[in-house]
Amino acid sequence: MPNSFSITRSRCSVLSDPTLRDEIHAHTGSDAETSSILRSLDRFGQDVSIRYYEMTPTPSRRTYQPKSAFAWTVRAVR
Repeated sequence: MPNSFSITRSRCSVLSDPTLRDEIHAHTGSDAETSSILRSLDRFGQDVSIRYYEMTPTPSRRTYQPKSAFAWTVRAVR
């Protein structure tokens, strides 16, 4: 199971940055899971009260073959 990880808000200022995608992918090991996390980060916008984002994996509970083995919870920490 992958481990939880965090990224500072300033690090996420440019979500299209390929190195940010690579950093997240190194934690998830999955393109689909990486894209899902990036979409979640995008929904938070540029709220300056956020200090960092915390990503926590949860095993997928789907009964059919999932595209992703884990669902990731993305939480903004203020």
